[in-house]
Parts: sequence; structure tokens; C-alpha cells
Amino acid sequence: MKPKRSSNVEQVWEGLDRVHSSMTAALEHDMVPEAGMPLAWYEVLLNLSRSPGGMMRYQDLARVAGITNSGASRRLDQMSKAGLIERRSCPTDRRGVFAHITAKGEAAYKTAHKVFLNSLERNLGTSLKSGDAELISAALSKL
Repeated sequence: MKPKRSSNVEQVWEGLDRVHSSMTAALEHDMVPEAGMPLAWYEVLLNLSRSPGGMMRYQDLARVAGITNSGASRRLDQMSKAGLIERRSCPTDRRGVFAHITAKGEAAYKTAHKVFLNSLERNLGTSLKSGDAELISAALSKL
């Protein structure tokens, strides 16, 4: 039986998945030894550093990280023990819990961000020709 030809959207998905998997592995390979943290921790610190007051609700961090609330809770507990974030109660909702980036977390984020950017450039940037990044970004913004 002849294999069915992939549709355009299937090819796009397979390409995105392949690039995401290989880049995630490359970034993880660099982040742990050079930044002292896994990529998942960097992503939490990135989101907190961009949030007003350096704070986000646990469930919002879970949503942007694409993990369950319990997975976020475990990750944030580990990061709290490492002194990168602290847990804060919501003043208007007793059940609400915020993650707040600490001074140690801000310093760790700055170091990790440099490692992240260098890894991106080394593992992705060298493959792109002039203008490619803008074209890819424009195409992805349509999705």
C-alpha cells in the first residue's frame, strides 16, 4: 500500500514539532551545566520577570508552562527551596497563591537568560539566512 501524502497542515505540524523537540533538547543540554537550572525553571523565571511586581498566580504559571496545577506546584516548591521564588498569599482570595521572584531568582534569571540566548544563537541562529527569522515569525504569528 502506498503511503498517504501528508497535508500542508500536517507538514507544518511535523516541522514545528521536530524543531521544538530538537531545540528544547539543545537548550536543556546548555541550561543545566551553564545556568545551573533546567529549561523549565528558566521559563518560570522568564514569566515572573515579565509580570507586574514579579508575581503570578500558581495556576497562571501552570497554564503558560503547559503543565497541570499539581505539576506547577511541585516545580514551584522545588524553586522555592532553591530560593529563586517565594510563595505569597493573595490578599483578596485566601485560596489564591502567588509565586514571586526573589532577588536570587532575578540574578539567576539574568545568568540563565544569557545562556539561553547564546544557545539559541548557536543552535538555531546559524541555520537562518538573512530575513528568515522575520519570515518565520510573521508566519507563526498567523497561527
